[in-house]
Parts: sequence; structure tokens; C-alpha cells
Amino acid sequence: MNKYPHVFQPLKIRNMTLKNRIQFTPMVCCLSNAEGEVTEEITEFISGQARTGAAYVTIGDTQIDHERAMCFYGELNVLHDKYIISLSLLAEEAHRYGAKLSIELAHAGRGGVPSMNVKPAFAPSFLPVPGCAQDIKVMDRKDMDWVVNRFAECALRCKKADFDMIMIHSGHNNLLGQFLSPESNIRTDEYGGSLENRMRFPLEIVKAVRESVGENMVIEMRVSGDEMTKNGLRFEEVIEYVKEAQKYIDIAHFSCGNVFVAEGVKYSVPLYLQERLQNVKFAAAAKKVLDIPVSVVGNIMTIQEAEEIIASGKADIVGMCRSLMADPELIKNAVRGEEEKTRPCLRCMDGCGRIFHGYPVRCAVNPVTGREFRYKNIVPAMDKKKVMVIGGGPAGMTAAQTLAKRGHAVALYEKGNRLGGLLHDGSAVTFKDLMRNYTEWHIRTTMECGASIHLNTEVTAELIEKEQPDAVIIATGSTYIKPNIPGINNANVKMLSDVESKRTDIGEKIVVCGGGLSGVECAVGLAREGKKVTVVDMIALEDFCKDLFFITRIALFDEVKKYNVKLVGNSKIEEFTEAGVVIANLEGTRTTLEADTAVIALGLKSNTKLADEIIKKMPLTTYIVGDCESASVKHVRNANFSAFNVAVEL
Repeated sequence: MNKYPHVFQPLKIRNMTLKNRIQFTPMVCCLSNAEGEVTEEITEFISGQARTGAAYVTIGDTQIDHERAMCFYGELNVLHDKYIISLSLLAEEAHRYGAKLSIELAHAGRGGVPSMNVKPAFAPSFLPVPGCAQDIKVMDRKDMDWVVNRFAECALRCKKADFDMIMIHSGHNNLLGQFLSPESNIRTDEYGGSLENRMRFPLEIVKAVRESVGENMVIEMRVSGDEMTKNGLRFEEVIEYVKEAQKYIDIAHFSCGNVFVAEGVKYSVPLYLQERLQNVKFAAAAKKVLDIPVSVVGNIMTIQEAEEIIASGKADIVGMCRSLMADPELIKNAVRGEEEKTRPCLRCMDGCGRIFHGYPVRCAVNPVTGREFRYKNIVPAMDKKKVMVIGGGPAGMTAAQTLAKRGHAVALYEKGNRLGGLLHDGSAVTFKDLMRNYTEWHIRTTMECGASIHLNTEVTAELIEKEQPDAVIIATGSTYIKPNIPGINNANVKMLSDVESKRTDIGEKIVVCGGGLSGVECAVGLAREGKKVTVVDMIALEDFCKDLFFITRIALFDEVKKYNVKLVGNSKIEEFTEAGVVIANLEGTRTTLEADTAVIALGLKSNTKLADEIIKKMPLTTYIVGDCESASVKHVRNANFSAFNVAVEL
């Protein structure tokens, strides 16, 4: 029985029929070469998206101006007819698996990255934003004509390459959005001021694209339902723009935010800290007044959620991206009624956020994403081995699953009474429900993968010698650092793991010692419960969570501000007392931060003892993965990738 009749109902638009209502939404992948040419990597990435079962795949953020508007290295180049042949291979690959292929055509306007562009950025007004183009050319009519023609030319080129659809990017404060938004458009001519004037140029582009591709190609237009900035574009004006544009377009796609400013970027790429289904309210309101299908994206993570959205008439199409990268089987699992087998997305951006730093797309929980060209199929091992995996945290579990899938005889050993390792502590904060889902999935999948599981078993060199394995994978992880500070063993001083797992009563006034991710997340979680929380560290305030993906950091520190968490930097912890935490600033002045409880969140150290011993005895057949492989303890992505990379080649 089909539990999701609305999701799997075909939709006919013009002369094209979508096989279901799921869109694989635009994802910048940075998998083209330096010239933007099609590579094996991007071909297999698109192929992987098509194999998910989504009705159509949309290639993300393809700039129509490579001299002024580049934002990412490795973006596709659609600027010349010589690329049509290779672009057609992408369409062929999507069609091979029954998916339609679309492409998001965009111009970043003032949002271009200075180091990637050789000419001043185009923009409606001279209003540069930090981190983006500072050299701006306020557009005149000649510039506008050039951009209009370039959009039309690129769209036609994609049609010639056998693409099925075009998406025009009017959202996230890209160039069209910059003209629409009163915050970025302060012109006094016929292209500024009133909404009618501000939408004039964007509508010229939409009209030109329609005239270029003709009546037999589907056009989707992406907008931000709200830019979520102080003086930004609001839904009331967005919907008027879409109502005017619908004479040229076929699908209105609702996203949110302004990707170029700190205030609005977290809404364009919603994270684990934010509400689910955040843009459905915009789509639902649009459905009431538009005559064309409406698509919606934004923290929609399951087919059940998609079914509810479509069944309730709030949208016609649901866009998903990161959840499909986390597990390409998501749609098929839903069809089979095996939703529990789907690997959950963490909404962490630790892998897919790499694109903002000039690296190819990856996924923290799926080591194959972005590497489909190499690991499209996990090949069974030619030489089946007896493998001991030591440690039941994320690295050990990933190793066991991958090894078992390849046919090795796997035994996984965990000295504790459960699998999961530090994932349990990392998911204990109240708002880390996605991490909890992932932890449960990881444990369940490991228990069912075919490996023999040995809990409450501490592995020694003697046990390894007794078992005589062909290979040993050591994934013994890391442990919390507990420095030798006076008073650290006092009753009112607790370790992070005890606090996050609710194993202790902590009172109302809390000092968290440690400005890293675990400390700040713990502080926010406690503050959400109504506690009065201070975070202290010897590092400067600007270095708190400094290695965190920048959008996640923005969102997390918005929570810090919202819940009045106090941050104290450049302060050394001198002593723990009954009154609280004694600190000294850079000048040596000592003060006491009053606290009912002090929480130790001063990082982790690698457990290398067993690894150091075994690698001397079995140097060619011992592999060290996860946190225990280096002095630099990292995150889930490192654990999964290091374990997968060993297991898939063993």
C-alpha cells in the first residue's frame, strides 16, 4: 500500500510530466574543473541525484557572468556553445534514471567573491557587504541589457543541451533579489523606489528567458519568501512580484533569507538549530493566490513531511537536498516502507558547507557523496579477511558496516555496554534531536550489518594475538580532558558528559569552562531550560568555536544572544571553589564567577595507547581511524571518512 499517494502523484506541466512531487533542489557541488567544464565527478554526482528517485534534479548556482559574479570555484560553465556537448551528457545521465534535469541560472550581483572576479560587480546600488565585492559598478541601461541577454543566451544553451527545465534565481538577494529588495536597491530612477519599479528589471530577465526558450520548456523561479533582514524584502512584496512573473514561469519556488549577509544567511541554509518546514507558510500563502504550481524547500527532511505538505494543499512540489545526499535511498526506503533504514541528515553543514571554502561537496554522514565517481558501487572484497574493529563509536561502526557489506568477517569490540561512543554525549543537548536520530540509526544499522558485536569487552594485545585477525582497525576514540586545576574534584564541578546526559543536578547558575562547540552548545541548551549560564575560556571571544562552519557559528551565536548566555574570553581558570570559578584576566586580575555548578568542557584527547602498542606488532595490517588517529580530535565527518576510506579498500 502506498502511504504517500500525494508525493507519488505525477504532475504535468506544459508538455512535461514529473513522475512524483520531489525535487532534488539546487546544490553547489564544486565538481567541475577550473574552467567550469563537465567532469566525471560532476557527471556521477548528477547521476547519483537522479538515482534517488526524485522527479527532477536541479544543478545549483550556475553564474551567467564569470567576470563579475563568481561565488564558487568549480561551478559549471554555460557561457559558450562549445560546452553544449558536455552539458548534454549531464542531461543524458539524468534521463537514464528517469529524472528531469534543471539548472539554476544566477547572477550574484554584489555578492561575488572578489578573488574570483576580474571586473567590478554589477549591482542596483553601491551598497557593498562585508566579505563580498567592494568594487561595484552601479548598473546602467547598457549593463542591464547585457545581463538580460546573457540570461536568455545561457537558458537557450541549456535547452540545446537537452535540459528539461530552467530555474531563474530571484532569491537569497542575488542580483534579481537585489533589485527587488528595498534594502539593496536605493535607486531613484525607474528601477528603484516603488515595488513596480524594483521588479521591472527582474521581470525583463524572466520575460527574456521565456522568449529565448520558447513555450515548450518549463521555467521555475526561486524567490525568498522573506529575506529575514531588518529592512529586507517581505512576503507581501515577493508575492506581488511572483504574480506578475507567473505569465512567464511555470513553478514558483519558495526559499528564504539573504545569503550574503550574516543576519539572513542562516535562513537560506537552515541548520539543526532552526525550525523545520520553515518556508511552508510562504508556499501555503502563495498557493492561495497563484495560478501555477508552488514548490517549497527548507528543512524538509522526510517523505512523511512532504506528504503532509502536499496533501494539505500547502505546496505542489517539495524540494529536498541535504537529506537526499545523506541517504540517496530515502525516497526508495519510503516506497518500501523501510523509513527506519534511512541515514538521517544532521543539518550540520560540516561536509556540504565545504563549498563555501573552495572545496568539493561532501557529506558528514555519507562518505560517498561527491565521490560517486569512485564509490558508485561498493565492490565486494576479492580476498575475504577476518577483521577486528576495536571501538564502537562512529568510526568503529562505519568501519564495521562497510567491511561487512564487502563480505569480510567482522568482529566489533566495545569496552562499554553500548555502541555509539561520544555520539551519545554529543546528542544529549535538548536541541540535538537530529544527532539523536543519527546515533540511533548508526547503532541499529551496525547491530544488523552482519558483524559480530562484543560489548563490555576491552581489547588487549593478548586478545588480538589470540584471535589472529588478518587486519585490525583501531577506533578507540577520545576522552574528555580534565586538567589539574585546584578544586576540580569538588562536588560542584561536573564533566560535560554528566551534565548533558542529565546524570547530575546542577542548580540554576552555571559556568561552562570551554569555548569550543561542545561547551557553547551545552551552554545554549542549559539556557534554553532557563538556567543562567556563563561560558569562560582563556582564548579570545572571537576564537570561540572558531573552527565551526561559519553559518552554523552565526546561528549558534544568535542563540547565545537570544538566551542571554554570557561569554568571557581571555581568562584563565585558576581555581574551583564552593562559590564558583576563580578566573584571571590577561592582566592577572582575579575574579570569581558565581556558580552552583561548573561544567568542564575543555576538549578531548585521543586514546592512542592501544594503537601505539599494536601498530608496532602489526605495522602492515593495523589501521587507525577516527579521533584516535591524531592529536587533533575532530568531528563526525572525520570519523566516518577515515573509517570508510580504510574499510572500502581493505
